[in-house]
Amino acid sequence: MRPILSIICLTFLIFSCTEDRYFEDNIDFKDRIWGLEESAEFDIEIDSIEVPYRIKLNVRNTLDYPYRNLYIQYSLSDSNRNISKKLHNIKLFEGKTGKPFGDRQSEVFSHQLILQDSVYFPEKGNYTIKLKQYMREKELKGMVSVGIRLEQIK
Repeated sequence: MRPILSIICLTFLIFSCTEDRYFEDNIDFKDRIWGLEESAEFDIEIDSIEVPYRIKLNVRNTLDYPYRNLYIQYSLSDSNRNISKKLHNIKLFEGKTGKPFGDRQSEVFSHQLILQDSVYFPEKGNYTIKLKQYMREKELKGMVSVGIRLEQIK
């Protein structure tokens, strides 16, 4: 009985002191194509500036995606200014073998990566996160969706 109680307590401890999902949204691409001029925008209302946040990227792709990596232009802004802007290189397939990374669900591979860690927002209010593919392809095939997950770190 004692080992079972220890396992239950340990499991509770691990999951209770991690992070809480504050916001999550994903945008699906029509015909699994991410157009060059198409951006994914996420409007977020921040009501607590006392705690740090972790901003994660959700990417879902198929084997039809023609490259091993994906460049994404990420920007975070409030109503007045651009707070953060960065180009991210995401590895979707192993370089030598071509084996896909991510969690497989049928023909779709899901990836979740940290874009920014321990972000403190300067004030309460509305913020916008914008994602654009930076592969310079007019039509980037094999892209199912992209999204943002915002977690409060406790």
